Amino acid sequence: GGDASTAPPAKAAAKLDPEETFYEGPPAITETIAPTISILTVVGIVPAAAAWARQAWVRYRITNRRIRVTSGINGNDMAEIVYPDVIEIRTVNRLFGDGDMVFFLRDGAKFEMRNVPNFAEAIEFVLGNIDKDVVAEYRSKGDVGKEM
Repeated sequence: GGDASTAPPAKAAAKLDPEETFYEGPPAITETIAPTISILTVVGIVPAAAAWARQAWVRYRITNRRIRVTSGINGNDMAEIVYPDVIEIRTVNRLFGDGDMVFFLRDGAKFEMRNVPNFAEAIEFVLGNIDKDVVAEYRSKGDVGKEM
């Protein structure tokens, strides 16, 4: 009888907290400003089209367990990372409070997110879910923009 009473608490301890979404939506709209203005030149049409396409088709989802990037016309392409796979982070701040994040993973892959809105809050949320050694490394030299 004693074994049965100890099994349920062990299962309860293994239960995961519900997944909490920090951000879900497109890249920052500010990435479209300069390319849209550059349409005045013939050369500017291609960058403007690319920026507006990202705005229409790319969606980020940052939660307390994972980061997912969905893209493609119908959201057919999906890439996802879980925080335990991250071994290094590099970032660059952009204008208007946006920024880029690059995650280096255990398997050697790179995972990029461009023009993340509310960048300062987003990176702090992500760092709160990442291994402490990775956070310490990031805080010492991960923001590439600070070196310039």
